[in-house]
Amino acid sequence: MKRNTLTLVAILILGAISSSSFAEGKELTKQEKKELRKEKRAIRKSERERYNQEMHDKAYQALKDLNFVLEATSLQNKRGKMINVSDHLNFISIEKDKATLQLSFRGYGGLNGLGGITLNGKIRNEKFSTDKHGNQYLEFNVMGAAIHAEVRISLNASDNFADASVDASTRSSKIQFRGSLVPKDDTRTYKSGFDI
Repeated sequence: MKRNTLTLVAILILGAISSSSFAEGKELTKQEKKELRKEKRAIRKSERERYNQEMHDKAYQALKDLNFVLEATSLQNKRGKMINVSDHLNFISIEKDKATLQLSFRGYGGLNGLGGITLNGKIRNEKFSTDKHGNQYLEFNVMGAAIHAEVRISLNASDNFADASVDASTRSSKIQFRGSLVPKDDTRTYKSGFDI
């Protein structure tokens, strides 16, 4: 009796599997394919928005805690010339009241052994603000042995993309960093041992 029941259950399971395989194997109409593509796009968009929001929340908290790194993928000088750079070597790092700004241009000489310069200083007069679109801003001054600058960082409201404008008053030079703002613990940057 048990043997017959097991056989019957096995036949029913195999029948269910084969009928579902047959149903899956049917050809979709053009409209069904179009709807399926539309659903997949909507799911991908929703996942991307959720990921961007998570990255923004982490970046915003790091900005508020003054414990972040802006990993620059491009730099722009005061004349508007933009160059793409390595985000591992070009960054602004803030940890409580200490700031590090590092530039590295491959193929050029530099003081930091990476083809650029690494500057350290203390931050003062930090001020937070938010605009009507939800973008967050942090402004502060950096003072060190070789740097005296005003820095303004703007964090995008929908992800962790940020701009930082560094206006050095000692040489009246201005440079803009553009890239991702991440918590200091999540950074992938390499800081030169030769800094000022």
